[in-house]
Amino acid sequence: MKRTTILALTAALLWATAYAGVKIGLEYAEPFFFAGIRFMISGLLIIPFAGRIRGYVSFFRENWRTVLPVSLLQTSLFYGLYFQGINLVPAAVAAIVMGSEPLFVALTAHALTHDDKFTLRKGFSIAGAVIGIALLSMQRDFGDAAGLREILGIAVLLLTCFVGSFGQMIVKRKALDPLFLNSQQILLGGAVLLIMSLITGEKMPASLPLPFISVLLWLSFVSACAFSIWYSLLKRREVKVSELNLYKFIIPVAGAVFSWLMIPAEGPDLITVIGMVLIAVSVMLFFINRERLPKVIQDME
Repeated sequence: MKRTTILALTAALLWATAYAGVKIGLEYAEPFFFAGIRFMISGLLIIPFAGRIRGYVSFFRENWRTVLPVSLLQTSLFYGLYFQGINLVPAAVAAIVMGSEPLFVALTAHALTHDDKFTLRKGFSIAGAVIGIALLSMQRDFGDAAGLREILGIAVLLLTCFVGSFGQMIVKRKALDPLFLNSQQILLGGAVLLIMSLITGEKMPASLPLPFISVLLWLSFVSACAFSIWYSLLKRREVKVSELNLYKFIIPVAGAVFSWLMIPAEGPDLITVIGMVLIAVSVMLFFINRERLPKVIQDME
C-alpha cells in the first residue's frame, strides 16, 4: 500500500502540472490540434518501453474491443472536452473544477460494481472536498460576458469528469497490460483529435516558439508516465477505483499552486486558500487510521 500511495501521488502531481502547461500552450495552438499532437507524441514515447513490436500489434488485435472504447473515452472525448474547457477558464479554476472527478468516479463505481461501495468515511471525504471545490468555483463573477464564458467552461469540465469516470471503469474491469493499453489508447485518441482539428477548421500554428515546444514535450511526458502509472494501479486487484481516485483530490490544490507560480496573470486569494485547505483535510480524513477517527464516526461506520 505504501508503494501504491507513492505511485498514485506521483501520477497526481504530474497531472497537476498539466493545467498551467495546457494554458500556456493554448496561447500558440488551438485546442484539438494541441491535444492531438500531444497524445500522438505520448503514445510514441511509450512504445520502446512496451515490448516487442510484434507483441504490440498482437495486443491490439486481441484487445481492440477494449482499446478503442478507452481511446475514445479517455483520450479523444475526455481531452477534447478538457482542452476546450480549460481554454475558457483560468488554469487554477480548471484544476479546481477537475478536482471533482473522484466524486464522479465514486458514484460510477458505486453504481457499476459490487465491491466498491460508499462508506461513511468516503462520504465525508468526498463531501468535504466538494465543498472546497464549490468555495473555489462560486467566487467567480458570472455577471458579464467573461463570467458566462467561465460558466460554460466549468460546465464542459464537469462533463469531462463524467466521461473520465466511465473510461476508468473499463480499464479496471479488463486489467490489461498498462503500457500496451496506455500507448495504444492515447496514440489512437490523439489521431482522432487531430482529425477533429481538421474537421472543425482549426488553423495550424504559424510558428513553433520555444515555450510551446517546451510545454508540448513536457505534457507528452506527463501523459506517457502518469497514465502508465495509473493504469498499472487500476490493474491491481486490491485497489478499488473510488479509493484510488481520492488521490486526485490533491490535483486541484497542486494544480492551482503550479498555475499561480507559472502564469503571471493568476494568483491566490483567501477563499481559494480556504478551499484548498478543506480539500487537503478531506483527503487526510479518508486515509487516517479508523482508530484515530472520532468515536461517533467509528460507531456509524
